[in-house]
Amino acid sequence: MRWVSLALAAFGPVVLIGVWMRFEVFAPSVMPGLGVGTFSGLDRIGGYAISMLPAAIGVWGFLNLAALFGRFAAGDLFDAGNALRLRRFAISLLAVVPAKVVAHALLSVWLTRAMPPGSRQLQISFSSDDVVLFAIGLLMVALATVLREAAEIADENRQFV
Repeated sequence: MRWVSLALAAFGPVVLIGVWMRFEVFAPSVMPGLGVGTFSGLDRIGGYAISMLPAAIGVWGFLNLAALFGRFAAGDLFDAGNALRLRRFAISLLAVVPAKVVAHALLSVWLTRAMPPGSRQLQISFSSDDVVLFAIGLLMVALATVLREAAEIADENRQFV
């Protein structure tokens, strides 16, 4: 799982490069109703930069998850540092939801900025996937809290022996 987490952290930004290189193909599913046919190099670079807002949060989360699985693989299960790593991953899940909403809105403005007045768009998107992701983030925060308590109990038990 450590390697899977590292791969996910690395592949996110790389996949986005591919998406923005061929955005005409992906535009209908990424930005439905956008109504823009061709994209300039500046559109693509700006779109990639905006898309990196939630992606960067995801990278940070997956790097923390990789570190957590690395500690687990080393046999270090009940440690306050692991609870912190899990909490950081949970925070990344919680933070990526508003970041996705903001990035989608910024992308719609960015990609329609050259259109004539009245044709420019501001799209705000929030889906059931975002609700589920946020709920999983809340669950992970709770699990991180339990892990922190377990680490404290394990540390206390180690001191008695």
